[in-house]
Amino acid sequence: MNNIDSNEKLLAMPPIAVDTEAGLTRFAATVERGGVVPARVAAPAFRFAAPAKWLAAAAAVVIVATTLAMTGVADSILQIFEAKQFAAVTVTPVDLQTLGELSQFGTLTWSAPPQPHAVTSLGAATAETGLPAISVTVPASIGASAKYQALARTSATFVFDESLARASAAAIGRTAPPMPAKLDGSTLAFTGGPAIVVMYGSGEQTGNTLVVGVAKAPTVGSDGASVSEIQAYLLSQPSVTPALAAQIRAIGDPATTLPIPIPVGQAAAKNVSVHGVTGLFIGDSTGLGSAVIWQQNGLVYIVGGTLTEAEVLAVANSLK
Repeated sequence: MNNIDSNEKLLAMPPIAVDTEAGLTRFAATVERGGVVPARVAAPAFRFAAPAKWLAAAAAVVIVATTLAMTGVADSILQIFEAKQFAAVTVTPVDLQTLGELSQFGTLTWSAPPQPHAVTSLGAATAETGLPAISVTVPASIGASAKYQALARTSATFVFDESLARASAAAIGRTAPPMPAKLDGSTLAFTGGPAIVVMYGSGEQTGNTLVVGVAKAPTVGSDGASVSEIQAYLLSQPSVTPALAAQIRAIGDPATTLPIPIPVGQAAAKNVSVHGVTGLFIGDSTGLGSAVIWQQNGLVYIVGGTLTEAEVLAVANSLK
């Protein structure tokens, strides 16, 4: 939560070929939007890099899925979404290649682009972000040395533009459905962060890595577009497959539930109990790792790494 050269591309489909450190950096931005960090299950000879390679794509899908899942009507910019729980949504390679391209629907503008950066200590991270200090019991298989990153609060606005939607659909030989007049020109406001990320283990000798993060829960606002206009229009786009649209529609409470993209055939997900609340566990089916994400008291927490399900849940429940 980077091979991203412009603000708008932060929500577009990023290149998949990234290194481990870049993937972990993107994790901070993902956390602030309610993202997820897939990892490894039990293969000490492998590095954390493989899950990080599709983490970037997952981050982009999270933002689009958030847009698809919004509910509510507002006369001005009014908060209509806050990530309080998480639901797994299976995505295909085609989904990953198309869903991050918000530019096909309008124009994205950042107040300032997310800039995760290294800090010297946990104390420095908490002083900068105002977030509580986080600590966990680190498994013996992972080195206790830690690196810290901080991410300031950031925000962005997205303005729908029918002309861009028509041109984007035409570019792939499709015809976009008409954009409702009330939706054309309407504004969405995204806010996320601040966030702290702590990385344990260098991964250079044992290949073992642990990532622990905390962030202010992401929110979305609207200046008046209704849920029926936003959801019906976006789910009817040529770039949204019927299967993915059905999954988004099936989410129980789209005003508080953030869809987490799970690449088909690469990971499994299920609900688990963490600190007395419901979290989402994700395990990589190739044997590369696991992660758990949950929200509590307005903060999103994530723990992931080269650990088994039992190990990652033990670390998560040890978080203070």
